[in-house]
Amino acid sequence: MKEAIEQLRLTLDRLSERQRTVNVFFRNDDVDEDEACLRTLLHLFEESSTPVNLEIIPARLTEPGIELLRQRAYAQPALFELNQHGWQHVNHESQGRKCEFGISRSFDEQLADISRGKEVLEQAFGEVFSPVFTPPWNRCTDVTHRVLDQLGFQALSKLNSEPPVTGHRFREISVTLDLFRWKSGATMKAPQEFVVELTSQLLALDTVGVMLHHKVMDEAAFELVRLIVNELRRSDAIRIHNFQNLLKTTK
Repeated sequence: MKEAIEQLRLTLDRLSERQRTVNVFFRNDDVDEDEACLRTLLHLFEESSTPVNLEIIPARLTEPGIELLRQRAYAQPALFELNQHGWQHVNHESQGRKCEFGISRSFDEQLADISRGKEVLEQAFGEVFSPVFTPPWNRCTDVTHRVLDQLGFQALSKLNSEPPVTGHRFREISVTLDLFRWKSGATMKAPQEFVVELTSQLLALDTVGVMLHHKVMDEAAFELVRLIVNELRRSDAIRIHNFQNLLKTTK
């Protein structure tokens, strides 16, 4: 892990020498209840005064989860942004890849689920709910895009792909790399492998988005994220944002 962090530090020095600035954001998925791993993640970002976007599953949200998130978001809204992660996080496709808002679901079905989820989060969090939508499994359809427009969402965040989603009132702000590999279950990438991906993106992209899943993170995963966050915070070449700041500062 030490060698990986040293590699990141050298890359950040190169960016500073070139006088390049890169936007970075962190997105943590599958938030629903008050649990130790979520508290560990919140503490990590709070301790370093670093923003993180929290993707909440509305139908699974518990009262203790609401209370925890409400406390953190109202106390430090610049650090903890609360977004919508689907409705129930269930698969509706009988064939192919898992998807909650896939090709088998009509406009009315998608509208009903997404609007219900939005209402739950608005009632739970009021003004600290931010209308950004993250589809479970990072995939959705053109029908979903029309629903998001109708419901007034400001941004869609999935896994970055080509071509980007355009032509809507919302913006696409998608993650570009994942701490985990998901084939045959969640497996954390080796620190060196993950940092190689991160550094290559920092050198090539204007905005880098890191996807996290607190439910599958162990002590080693939290430690790697902590070290990376601290290095990024020290660099004058990096600007770490939440979605709302990205909507204001980027096009």
